[in-house]
Amino acid sequence: MRVVIFGPTGGTGRRLVERAIAEGHEVTAFVRNPSRMTARHQRLKVVVGDAFDPGQVREAVAGNEAVISVLGSRQPSNPLHPRRPGDPHGVVSAGAANIVAAMKEHGLRRLVCQTAWGVGESKQDPGLAGAFFMNVLVPPLLRDEYADKEAQEKTVRESDLEWIIVRPMILTNGPWTNDYRARVDLKPGRRPYISRANVADFLMRQLVDDTFVRDTPAIGY
Repeated sequence: MRVVIFGPTGGTGRRLVERAIAEGHEVTAFVRNPSRMTARHQRLKVVVGDAFDPGQVREAVAGNEAVISVLGSRQPSNPLHPRRPGDPHGVVSAGAANIVAAMKEHGLRRLVCQTAWGVGESKQDPGLAGAFFMNVLVPPLLRDEYADKEAQEKTVRESDLEWIIVRPMILTNGPWTNDYRARVDLKPGRRPYISRANVADFLMRQLVDDTFVRDTPAIGY
């Protein structure tokens, strides 16, 4: 399959590129800073651009069959102002709007995107671990990122694409184990985390699996 990956130089993105190449896909990696793209392969095409630029996103999407977005925020929230509302106008939501428009223009259907557990309805009845994360860690450190992801999900969910929104628990650099859970109603438990390698595995599976089309599975241990 010809797949374009947005955010290929981040922690999950690097593992996603490796996984896609290993599985025999033709990969277009959309990068803002090409010096951070260390992977090299004959089936890997690197396209330099900015997700804020709709024209550059359109050019990257053209000729592909599916899109995976693992875009992430570029700057953390300011912990000195934990009560300030989050900023929903970051690269994640802007990129989502441009990706959706480009996919419609070029006739692509399958969009797989990573957000985070705690976005949307997933934060309802969070349990002890989830409540600690959402009430203690997110306000000072991640409020801009979460506001951006909320806006991203709204854009994706309002589209008529075959979208799948994947909400991982806390991300780690652990290995690929193929031993994880994925459910729409999954909540953080005693192990409220998931390796980026396992997330990459799950994201790749969504390219051909219809189980979670137009749904929002959370993924964790």
